[in-house]
Amino acid sequence: METRKKMCEWSENEWLSDRRMLDRESSRDDPSLWSAVSESGMVVSAHYRATAVGVEILAKGGNAVDAAIATALALNVVEPAASGLGGMAMMVIYQSSSGRVVVLNGPCRAPIHATPEAVAAGHRKRGYKAVAVPTNPAVLDFALRGYGTLTAEQILEPAIRLAENGFPITPFQHRLFREYLKGITKGNIAPFFLGPDQNPLPPGSILRQPVLAGTLRRLAQYGFTDFYTGEIGKRIAADMAENGGFICEADLADIPWPIEREPLTRQVGDWVVHTLPPPGGGTALLQMLQLFLQLAPGNFDPDSSEAAVLFASIIQRARLDLRTYSFAKNAPDLSAARYAVQAAGEIREELSGCGETTHLCTMDSSGNMVSMTQSIERSFGAKVAGRELGFIYNGYMKGFKIKNKRHPHFLRPGAVARSNAAPTIVMQGGFPSIAVGSTGSERLASGIFQVLVRLGSQSPFQALAAPRLHCTPEGDVLIEAERFSPKALQALEKHVFRLVPQTAWDFSFGGLHLLIFDGDNKRMCGVAEPRRDGATASPFPSTLTPCGSEKGWRKPFFSQRKKEKSLLI
Repeated sequence: METRKKMCEWSENEWLSDRRMLDRESSRDDPSLWSAVSESGMVVSAHYRATAVGVEILAKGGNAVDAAIATALALNVVEPAASGLGGMAMMVIYQSSSGRVVVLNGPCRAPIHATPEAVAAGHRKRGYKAVAVPTNPAVLDFALRGYGTLTAEQILEPAIRLAENGFPITPFQHRLFREYLKGITKGNIAPFFLGPDQNPLPPGSILRQPVLAGTLRRLAQYGFTDFYTGEIGKRIAADMAENGGFICEADLADIPWPIEREPLTRQVGDWVVHTLPPPGGGTALLQMLQLFLQLAPGNFDPDSSEAAVLFASIIQRARLDLRTYSFAKNAPDLSAARYAVQAAGEIREELSGCGETTHLCTMDSSGNMVSMTQSIERSFGAKVAGRELGFIYNGYMKGFKIKNKRHPHFLRPGAVARSNAAPTIVMQGGFPSIAVGSTGSERLASGIFQVLVRLGSQSPFQALAAPRLHCTPEGDVLIEAERFSPKALQALEKHVFRLVPQTAWDFSFGGLHLLIFDGDNKRMCGVAEPRRDGATASPFPSTLTPCGSEKGWRKPFFSQRKKEKSLLI
């Protein structure tokens, strides 16, 4: 009866209604539309319909892992440009019962017959030769068996319902379909997502995916392994053989289970940061945070012109080191504090003269926490899908190296593709404090870094909604120029950075989602990315309030620092 009451309350609530969610773009600075506070569990994801699925699972008694898996499957339906059964998944899980943090690392794998010669002759960006062995279903199955409490049928039912009944196209999705229309029509996925005239459906139109619903229903009936060793696996292999892809039945029969391992963990000031080890992107994130500790003043203002230069300098160095040391035999530990001291000194000397992914976070009332990233590589993956399957294949063959045999991501059978994913859980005082992650390919770690730094002096929503920048190894600064002060832009140019202005609220700066736990008051704050369609909610929507700016939500990791002047500027 209690569960029924919870679900009834949710279904009748307006918090995630189409009416409320489809008309938010003119109110990106309104925290009531993008953030929420709760004491009874929290889900934050890249689409409001997927968030609703996650809280439905929590209301049924599922834990944070159950909710994360169900939300991920719902995102596969409502956000097909970013993730899907044909892609990969990475998870960082905190178990409250043991106090343990574990990583489920599931990068896509190279097919047996994908040789450098064969791949070089094909098109690695689009088409069937661009597809690596998908790991998403294997990761979800492994997580559910090891850390969940519900059945696959219970977890899949909401996603099946979404695929069958459809969901309204958001204004953001409409623009995304228009932007990638050429690639969509060159592939074979247009019948699944476009109108009869081969144009994107207008905002508010209902997109139904009956073929995908059939695939999901079969997974619910026969289990996730059907994707690899059952009828679905046979259809994938036949589709690949018919269209010149590399994946064969043998690739699928060797089910690509995720690697369960310890996270990449570093002490960063007052935080203990647990993130994704290689081949994920956690190393770059940790290096940025460590460099910040060495370079920033104690009275750091994240909106100052000095901060813009500091952000760009740190991001540039981290990206440059990642490129330089990614396959060096005697590479330094880029995530270590001692390397940050050395690199910070070099940055001071230098400056003295002058794709597509989705993320979600969940937490339940027992204190379990999940940070999870899924991807099909670039927007709409390889732009191809099986006619009888309904999901887009990934484009991760692009992530392998085909010339340098010493490179860790050199293409060989079973090799894993490099990923920028950096799902992260931060601990403070021995308890989970922050779950965070993002989309954004090369900009992914830099976006997370800027938001985490801002949490020291700003509310979670302010930190997430603030303008962002990204710096390439060559010194090009991609920046939401309209939202930075003229003084900040001048300071960047003075320090020999080349500005590449982007539009305000540019979606390419990431789909970053944040969940913060206030252990003192036993409450949770979720904030979704206002640059996209994200949303946050809990199983008791009538109790939800927007995340305010009170100091209790601030999470400074450098509070013990006493420097008054920047070591950089």
